[in-house]
Amino acid sequence: MICIPIIENNIKDALISAERALEVADIVEFRVDYLKRIRKKDIAKMAKYPSIITIRAHWEGGRYRGDYDRRVKLYKTAIENNVRYIDVELKEKRNRELVDFRNDINSKTKIIISYHNFGRTPSYDTLLNIVNKELQIGDIAKFATMVNTKRDILTILRVIQKFEGKIIGVGMGRKGKLTRILGTYFGSILTFASMEGKSSAPGQIDVKKLKEIYKLIF
Repeated sequence: MICIPIIENNIKDALISAERALEVADIVEFRVDYLKRIRKKDIAKMAKYPSIITIRAHWEGGRYRGDYDRRVKLYKTAIENNVRYIDVELKEKRNRELVDFRNDINSKTKIIISYHNFGRTPSYDTLLNIVNKELQIGDIAKFATMVNTKRDILTILRVIQKFEGKIIGVGMGRKGKLTRILGTYFGSILTFASMEGKSSAPGQIDVKKLKEIYKLIF
């Protein structure tokens, strides 16, 4: 799958961008932390689309600096509305609470547990340990790490292949673009692509270019 992040600062533009993105992608990621105003009714609107709802905390590279309890409540609203996925951090102390809440109300939402490292890619064994911890909590493991060397690319693809079908793996930065192209081939559930120059992380490839590359090599 190809996922396009939606990084608008208001709900009206976010929904318009989502509809346009879904003409060329399989799913969108609503980066709710980019919105200037976050309301429960807007979460419900976003949940109607094939989407991931992410309210990324500032301590994990996101923009959300609001009330801690409210962020959890907003995630629960997404779960109540059966959004396809939510993305919550491995470092989030209440991530298990969200999983239990999903189970208690028999929601269909799948929960992605994620790890981000904007400086480097950890060793193969360290990433394996991180992914295993994520899968002990949620349905899908995700990691996004900065690529600085060729070895980093191999490390990322090896980890993706080991957890094929249960993982989203991303190499960030200019040197990480190869992982965004090959990730799904090795078993990543999806890859992230930008649209019209708007990206949520360094190294995202324009969706049209990515699809052209796919036609050439797959």
